[in-house]
Amino acid sequence: MAAIDCTVAPTRDALLPIMANAHFGLGDKSRWGYLGSRKAVYDEWKAGKSIPQLASAFGKKQNQIRDLILEYQLYLDALDLNWTSAEKQELLNPAVEFNPPVRFLQTTGHKSAVGIEFDRINLKIKFTAKDAKDKFKHLVRKLVVDTSKGLSATSIYKDVFADYVAKAINNKAESKESSSAPSLSAPSLNAGGEATAKGSKGGNGTQSSSEGNPSINGNGKAQKLAKGALFNYPVTSGSALHQQLMSEAKSINSNRFPAASTALLRAIVEIILKSIIHDQGANPENKLLSLETSLDICLGNKVQLSLDDKKILKEFKKSHLDYVNLGAHGTVVPNALRLMAARDCIDQFVMRNI
Repeated sequence: MAAIDCTVAPTRDALLPIMANAHFGLGDKSRWGYLGSRKAVYDEWKAGKSIPQLASAFGKKQNQIRDLILEYQLYLDALDLNWTSAEKQELLNPAVEFNPPVRFLQTTGHKSAVGIEFDRINLKIKFTAKDAKDKFKHLVRKLVVDTSKGLSATSIYKDVFADYVAKAINNKAESKESSSAPSLSAPSLNAGGEATAKGSKGGNGTQSSSEGNPSINGNGKAQKLAKGALFNYPVTSGSALHQQLMSEAKSINSNRFPAASTALLRAIVEIILKSIIHDQGANPENKLLSLETSLDICLGNKVQLSLDDKKILKEFKKSHLDYVNLGAHGTVVPNALRLMAARDCIDQFVMRNI
């Protein structure tokens, strides 16, 4: 006779925290996949549970719960687009990798360039331009349905949309519209991480299409990232040090002060990692930690982080750690473009953990 372990609870609500811990990898069950974890949170939210209730049940911060809900809604919006039967089956595959387009849109300026907004207050996906759904479909096709060689979540906008823009230009030429019409050349990202497009109004022939990613302040109102700023996210930890660093991060202009901004970015990442390690008791010997050792500990088994956060930290260590160390320690000349690449890589991790 086989013995089967089970958990008995008086109601399904009472069982939810146990089920969530198990399937998010904290028990003896296998983890939910990318879509599975988001669907679990989304379904409970649609069933009437509040964000605080879900945060408590799933052991995550409220900002993380909002992200999970919005990411699953983005997937549902993708399913509603007009696909061929084969393409639809690819999207309906439970093992489909839908993370790449989500990460692509998280890069500063990309949502605005595509014409998508994440309404973090009302938890809705908004398509703000006439061709936004066409662009979104192109993005999903390139990164999910029929992946193109050399393209990934970290690709720049003009690479992902190069052929989309070419088709738009050809269609425009065929319609013989006036030559005075605005150019349809692809938006590019300037040193401040802002999207710009040729042919728009402005003294230099360009106009910013985005001031950065929106964040939520203490009153639940959306905020914009100032030109050249690093972050503008609310601090939920209550730490005076966190408050001070994030206050400077939303005010500094990285284009004018790349050296100071590099040091500030390094300090923010390091203090967040150390706070996570402290909160989870992952440094029992109370050793002095550097940024490198903090990254290694958070990437190891002693610290519980989401798979997305682990991926971000791994990419940051691989591609940006050397730069922020050398830049902060006065070994190389800090560069605004290089700095903003590091900032874009770590942005979502900072938002979820500050």
